Amino acid sequence: MNSLPVRRSAATTALLALLMLLSLAASAFAQAQSVRVHFEARLTEDGEAVNDGIEWRIFSDRVDESGKLKLLSQSTGGKRTFEMRPGEYLVHAAYGHAAAVRKVKIEEGQGETTEVFDLNAGGLALSAVAGDDTPIPNNLLRFDVYEDKQDERGVRKLIARKVLPGQVIPFQAGIYHVVSQYGNYNAEIRADLKVESGKLTRAELTHLAAQVTLRLVRNKGGDALADTKWSVITESGELISESTSAFPRFVLLEGTYTAIARNNDKIYSQDFTVQAGVNRDVEVLVEG
Repeated sequence: MNSLPVRRSAATTALLALLMLLSLAASAFAQAQSVRVHFEARLTEDGEAVNDGIEWRIFSDRVDESGKLKLLSQSTGGKRTFEMRPGEYLVHAAYGHAAAVRKVKIEEGQGETTEVFDLNAGGLALSAVAGDDTPIPNNLLRFDVYEDKQDERGVRKLIARKVLPGQVIPFQAGIYHVVSQYGNYNAEIRADLKVESGKLTRAELTHLAAQVTLRLVRNKGGDALADTKWSVITESGELISESTSAFPRFVLLEGTYTAIARNNDKIYSQDFTVQAGVNRDVEVLVEG
């Protein structure tokens, strides 16, 4: 069945046109009432504006029914511009692990303005070697960054986990406790580092450790025997790790260890030493 055409009277058409005009006028009025605000962030009070990587968030200054501040707008980049109605806002600027937050008040009739945030921040780039100057593969190296302060239990707050070697990360100016792990066992080193506002701190840590590859062989230089189970213990008898690889590789702190190999229900052992930065193979000979 065909639908009947809808006919509007001249009065209805005029009313709709009037409502549309009122809506456009209200929108134009609201736009006219807003203030253009430019935001920029600097590492130091007298430094240059950061060109990229700033996370801007604008919140209402009042909490909602859930007890949280309502997020009104956000943007990522360097300098950013927002159209803001008169009122009070909380503006948060974050750059890496540095941040600044403050209340911004927009007055009626206020002209275009610029708000500058001083992050009081610097950069931190971490690297490490083993021994005198032995390079460490990036996939075996990681850094965790903690607050310098400890709580009543001696625990520090973790700020950044698994920081990549050479990666430049912004931090608030201050002292930080850095933990570097080489491999997955006992090769760990700690350092307290200072980040200065507006500066890049490059720190190279030195691990007193090395990589050791174990092989169970019938004679020196022979092929590694398969189906071998390994255990590595310290001089004091502490178990470091176990493996079922034919030639497992361990990163170990310098010192004296014992390698124990189990193959065909027989047990073989070999004492060995680890010297910082000297990667080596350790062969355990099958007797008889």
